[in-house]
Amino acid sequence: MNEQKIRLQIKNIVCTGCAMDMETVLLDTDGILAASVNYQDGIITILYDPEDIGEEQVVAKVRSFNFETAVLGK
Repeated sequence: MNEQKIRLQIKNIVCTGCAMDMETVLLDTDGILAASVNYQDGIITILYDPEDIGEEQVVAKVRSFNFETAVLGK
């Protein structure tokens, strides 16, 4: 397995409940192996398998939560 990591800045996330919900949904997504949201810093780190899901799909999934996001790096 060729794991990849991506970090995203999430703006306007205000509570741990939102962060936990986001992690739960992401972990239920095929190809996403790990997701960790730090709501205080507004950063989400995602480990994914590029054979199952592409980087663009990962970013789109995070953006589907309606938070403004920006890719910080890998």
